[in-house]
Amino acid sequence: MSTVSSSLSKSQLLNYYYQRRAESSIGNGDRFLLSKAVFGSSSLVTLNSAGTYDIANIPADFELSDLTTQFATSDLTLSYSDGVITLRAELDSSVLDPDTAYTFNTLVVLDNEGTACMVLCVQQDTLYQGKTFVAVTNIKTTVA
Repeated sequence: MSTVSSSLSKSQLLNYYYQRRAESSIGNGDRFLLSKAVFGSSSLVTLNSAGTYDIANIPADFELSDLTTQFATSDLTLSYSDGVITLRAELDSSVLDPDTAYTFNTLVVLDNEGTACMVLCVQQDTLYQGKTFVAVTNIKTTVA
């Protein structure tokens, strides 16, 4: 598996992820499930003087309301192998308004309670009806 430069992409499991996973493991609350992904933009990705984008460190207390825009939600395709959870979020561009361009730089993963538990920031892109976008990321569940 290749590693992507942090100047191109950053991801962060949020404090909430660890809290909910721990609570779920002892039977407190509903079972914790990674559920959906929200496509949008945030102020974590900013244009620099060179014409490329800087990606700030993602705060561990990021919330869905920290997105400056939200324009689509996707179900997740999940798999697990050798201590790694793989998450796949695919934009269904047919839900986007035709003839409208959407600024995209942040994907927020939600749990089954609709709360942000992971954030992925990328170099800014423009998404629109007819354009495909698939995000794939991994969560290592073991410490080597």
